[in-house]
Amino acid sequence: MSAKLWTEEQFNCPVCLDLPNDPVTIPCGHSYCMACIKDYWSKNDPKGVYSCPQCRKSFSPKPSLSKNTMLAEAVEQLRKGAHIADVRASMRSGTGVASSKTKRKLSSSAVLCDMCKGEQRAAVKSCLVCMSSFCEAHLKPHKTKKSLSKHELIAPTSNLAEKICAEHKYLQEFFCRQCKMFVCWLCTSNQHKGHECVSTKVERLEKQKLMSEMQTENTQRLKEREQELKDMKKMMEVTKRSSDMVHEDTEQVLSELQRSVERLQELLEEVLDQASMQKMGQAQEVTDTLEAEVKELRTRDKEMKDLLRCEDNIYYLE
Repeated sequence: MSAKLWTEEQFNCPVCLDLPNDPVTIPCGHSYCMACIKDYWSKNDPKGVYSCPQCRKSFSPKPSLSKNTMLAEAVEQLRKGAHIADVRASMRSGTGVASSKTKRKLSSSAVLCDMCKGEQRAAVKSCLVCMSSFCEAHLKPHKTKKSLSKHELIAPTSNLAEKICAEHKYLQEFFCRQCKMFVCWLCTSNQHKGHECVSTKVERLEKQKLMSEMQTENTQRLKEREQELKDMKKMMEVTKRSSDMVHEDTEQVLSELQRSVERLQELLEEVLDQASMQKMGQAQEVTDTLEAEVKELRTRDKEMKDLLRCEDNIYYLE
């Protein structure tokens, strides 16, 4: 049998759109990666009803999964053939077989594809039947397979299961202003009949208008606060410069004052030294006078003593 009768795409797992790892075949006949179908069914564990992502056939209880060895061998042969072809192409082009795809940074508001493994890609549509969001690559089966083409696709929506009406199973596309809650179109005619119900788009536009006014007010307030902060910093800078100048002037005045005090101290010491020398001279003169007078008195005392001891009366009377 010619190898061209079968293409690699025919063997791809419908969930990850790649050759299946540990392929398993479920009761309806469709095959998947064991990890892909387990991950898909894990979302249905609380309900206890499991379905095929392609034909939507339901199973209960959960079917047991066993590796399809024949399919696994066929996939392995395809992988080897693809690898050889890639090596030959890379040898001819002079480049490696590594993918040249660059990772694109996703925005924080982007809805992620539920089927992507590894590198996450942004979803382009959400399916109300599959209750999942798909990127461009994983959305292809909904465009090419007849069984999936009738599914209702909407704009990418995060947490899709939480936005479905629990009672009527329709997307909650309306907002009840009295009850402050999201409702489906059927709820507006039943439990919320007579309430002011508007579409989520209308409610969003009104909220956006209020948000825009708040943003304008916040922007104006931000500008005022930024100007106040700028003025405050400028005033602090001027005050700091003035403080530095006062500090420098104070240091200069104190330095000059210190020099003046030192000069005054020197002059006082000179004056005191001169006065001291003058006083010392005067004291020395008095001392000399006193010493001379004491010397004279001692001489006279000696003479008087000698006279008293003299026995010559005539000499004494003279």
